[in-house]
This record gives sequence, structure tokens and C-alpha cells, in this order.
Amino acid sequence: MQYPAHMPGDDSQSNLTDGDNLPLTDQNYASWEVAANTALRGQDLRSLTTKTLDGIAREPLYTRELHATDQNDAGLPGSSPFTRGSRAAGNILGWEIRQSHFAQTQGINKRILSDLENGVTGITLIAAPTELESLDSLLDGVHLDLAPVHLTPGSSLAQIQALVTLCDRRCGDASLLRNRLGIDPVGRMARTGRSISEISKEIAECADAVSELSKSHPNMRPIALDGSTWADAGASDGQELGAVLSTGVMWLRALTAAGLSVDEASQQLELTLTAGPDQFLTTAKFRAARICWTRIIDASGGDPARAPLSIHATTARSMMTRNDSWVNMLRTTTACFASALGGADAITVEPFDSATGLPDDSALRLARNTQLILQEESKVASVIDPAGGSWYLEALTNELAHSAWKVLQQLEENGGIGEALLSGFWQAAIAETREARLAAVADRSTSITGTSEFPDISETKIERQAIPSDSMQTFGEKRCEALSLFRWSAPFEQFREAADSAATRPSVFLANLGDVVTHSARSTFAKNLFETGGVEAVSENGFESSARAAEAFASSGCRIACICSTDTVYLKSAAEAATALRGAGAELIYLAGSPDTPGIDTTDIDGFVYRGCNVLEVLAKAHTTLVG
Repeated sequence: MQYPAHMPGDDSQSNLTDGDNLPLTDQNYASWEVAANTALRGQDLRSLTTKTLDGIAREPLYTRELHATDQNDAGLPGSSPFTRGSRAAGNILGWEIRQSHFAQTQGINKRILSDLENGVTGITLIAAPTELESLDSLLDGVHLDLAPVHLTPGSSLAQIQALVTLCDRRCGDASLLRNRLGIDPVGRMARTGRSISEISKEIAECADAVSELSKSHPNMRPIALDGSTWADAGASDGQELGAVLSTGVMWLRALTAAGLSVDEASQQLELTLTAGPDQFLTTAKFRAARICWTRIIDASGGDPARAPLSIHATTARSMMTRNDSWVNMLRTTTACFASALGGADAITVEPFDSATGLPDDSALRLARNTQLILQEESKVASVIDPAGGSWYLEALTNELAHSAWKVLQQLEENGGIGEALLSGFWQAAIAETREARLAAVADRSTSITGTSEFPDISETKIERQAIPSDSMQTFGEKRCEALSLFRWSAPFEQFREAADSAATRPSVFLANLGDVVTHSARSTFAKNLFETGGVEAVSENGFESSARAAEAFASSGCRIACICSTDTVYLKSAAEAATALRGAGAELIYLAGSPDTPGIDTTDIDGFVYRGCNVLEVLAKAHTTLVG
């Protein structure tokens, strides 16, 4: 589309140009590229392209000319391939607002009723009781035909039987019951390494039970395809989606063998995907899930229009931090917003303190209000597929769908998700991605505000009751290596905890050479870096000589030092300052700058801190000296 050069009624002549008189009003990519390269002052435009953990390139600009031909037809909302939503009307009435609760905690009934009275429309029980009387008491006052109660993925058949029996007792019309029952033996085996019986046998037994249940309870979805199992262990978005698809294919085979049609089998499933802090990647993942599932149903001989995919979003536990936990509210808000844009049918927002222990009442209130503000005040659900048509998002959706499909094919080549776990293939694949993610966290190319960036070492830590140890059942025989939760912030938190619990807080002396203007950029950087590990930075405005810096270090009580200034000052004074600091008793001496800076004598310098360095290695060395 060509836009007019001027607004209607504007008689002025447009003169918008860049520094080299290149017209910014030219509507073509080549003109923009020239102007952008000029603005980058000689840096190549390609340097702005980044890649996801799935290897998907993220370019600086997306246009019709460059990105339209390789994309799938997104179609219309409610039509194949359902990229833009399973229903033509979208989620204009809003998504289901869910809240999770640990069933064993005191006062659980009061909390559940408070949630339901204040905007929550669905409850998920973690470690639900198997005794009918206990469950009845726990859900006293809950109208199960109006507010569905769900079971967390990995729940047992005994827990399911108790909930279904209670629902039948309280509700005369089974068609009104919309519970998600959490049957997920593969996910449970992945998390615990155990299963009740041989996994193929357990799947077949569950499929028979689901087939019978579907006849009497048509709107329940008993089976959970839980992507958080893989995302919590460090998997990429493509791996998470690909594993969920493979699990779905496994269930389609088992359910059709139990007598259901492909369409009926699809209606027994709920897919759960994690929503992370990357808004566009999260939205693309939900849209890509519908594309891939449509293709699976088509290939299986079903009708995608009669087998809509029910998608539940849960904000990623792996992104939650213990340090500066309040920042988690920003992360979960972004994740919830992205899920709604992607067309999630139900959303669970993790309370901001969930990484610390059992959430308190205020955290639960803030979690539900996050959704209510987005749904009721911001009207996010009122626009159908609001991000559709963006060349960037459409390209990202398509690339992620292809990436997930490749993962699905790899898993199927290895016998499906169950066999891939038993052989160790899938654990190894996730471990490789987890290491890549850890490397990005270590060099802060993946930054964590409040933890790996801008820490507050004087913060008052929040204290919460520990999560019950039996929240995930571990019954059955050991079958495979278990996947464990990988929170991105955990390596930094270990250093912070060690520093916080030390008899005296470890510290580093910043030997700032020159005036404030000269050293400020690098001293601020060094202070931020060391304090991510709980090492307090001690500094003064600046020193006119190396001898004065060494004298101040000697009286500071510190044992390690970091020289901070400009490259020009380093050429003249870095070696002298390092020698003086060593003579004053410094056990470790760092320099804020690149080790490749020409002309610096590194004889007395033990390490360098700079943008892109491995911060965890720096902290490990400092902690070994200071904390032990």
C-alpha cells in the first residue's frame, strides 16, 4: 500500500531526510536498508539479526516483498488452518481465567471460594485427594457446573474417579461438566522417571477408560498434553511444541484403537503450552500449534473443523525468580498478554512468589487481577487475532511451525515420545538446548532483570511456606532418567544465597582511575556485574594515581579489586595500578574491559569483565576466593 506524502489539508513540503539526504519517505526496502546502514555508523545491518534457540532468524525488518511468499495462508479466524483461531468469533467473551492451588494447604477451601467470587472462572487442583469425602470438603460451596475444577497433569485414575464422582453427585446434567482431568502418564514419567506399568500398557488402559468416560461426559477433556513438562526442563519453544504434538499423535492412535473416531479422540485432549517473557515468540507458538494440529488431523483422516484444539496457557515457571520477585509480575503480565493475543482458550498466571514457596493471598489476588485487567479493562479479547497480518509475526509463526514439525518427525523416528524418553534420546536433546540456554544466561545475552541485571543486594527477601514435597506423586517403577526443573535464574541465585548467608558480605573494591566522567561507564557496569552474585561493590569518585587507589584499597577491607577506566587510561596506568593493588594485598585483580584491548600488560590482571563475558565464571572465581 502506498501512503500519501502529506496529510490531507497539509500544504507544506515534506523534507524528512537522514544525515546523508536519503529520503525516508521512499516506500521500498532498498532505500530503508541504505538509511539504516548509515544510521548504524558502519556496522553491518545483518548484525541486528538474532536467532532463537530453534535457530530461527529474527531480522530487523519484515516486508511483504521479502516475507510473504514463503508463508502459509493464515486463512480467516475459524477456518483452516486455524492459525487465526479455532472460532470465527475468536475469544470475544474472554478466556477461562484459571488459578492453581495445592490441595494439601490449610484454608484451601476459603482461597478457592475467594478466587471464584473475585473473577476466577476455573480452578486447578495440584495433588488432589483420592478420598471422596476429603474432596467434597475441599470443594464445599463450589458450583461444579458453573466453575470447572481441573486436575493438574499427571493425576492418577483414583484422583480422577473421585472428582468425576463428586461432579456427578452435585450436577444432574453431565453435559454441563467441562473438567480437564489431567491424564498424562508420559509427562509424569518424564518428571519422576517412573510409571505404574509399562508405558504402552498404561496408555492403552487410560485410553479405554477415556473412551468409556466420553460417552457419559461429552464435554470433559480427560487427557493433558502438557508442554510445561519440557519447557520447565529447558526445552526450546520448537521442542516444547514438537513434543506436545508427538504426545497428541500417540493419544490419537491409542484412542482410535479404543473405538473413538479421530474427531472424537481430538475432543478428549487439552494442550498446555508455556508462555514466556518473549511476547512475539509466545504468540507465534500458540498460532503455530493450531497449524500443526490441523495438519495432523487432516493426515489422520479427521475433520479439523470438528476437532478443534483446546489450548491452555500457563506462564512459564522457568522464568520465575526468587531474587527481586516483584519483577515476576511484569514477566507474567507480558506472558499472559501474549497468550491472549495467540488465542489461548484458558490461561493460568503463576503468582509472583511461586518460586519461593506456597503463594500467599496477596500473590494469588495479583495473579488473578493480572488476567482481569487484561480481559476486562484492556479488552485484549475484544479483537480477533489482533497480531494477525504482521509480516514479522506471520513469518515467526510459520518458522516455528516448521521447527516443531521437524521435532515431531525426529521423535516419531525414535518410536514416539514414550520410546524417546525410555531410550534417553529426548533427555539428551533437551539437555543440549538447556546448555545453550544456560550459556545465554551466563553471558547475559538472555538477561534477567533483578537477578543477572540491575540486582538489589539490599532487598528484603520474601519468605513463604515450603511447597509440599508430595505435590508430584512418584509411584511406580523407575523407567527412565527424570527431567528436573530448570529455572533460568537459579545459577545466579546460588551465588546470591551464598553471599547473603556469609558471616560478612563479600565485597570488591572498584579502583576507579580518573574523574567520574572517565570511569563512570565501566565502574557502573562492574558494580552491576559483581552484585548479581551478591558481591558488594565498594567505590569512590575516582583516583588521580595508582598509588592513591592502592592506598584506598588497603583501608577498604576488601580482598579483590577491579580497575575501572577508559582504554586510553589503561594504556598508561593499568599495569601500574595492578602492581600497586597487588602490593596492597589484592588477592584477585580484575579489569573492566575487553582482554583484547591492545597494549595492556596482563601480568598482574587475573580476569576481565566486559559485555559478553561469562558472568557465572567471573562470580565463581570471586566466590571461591571470598566465600569458599
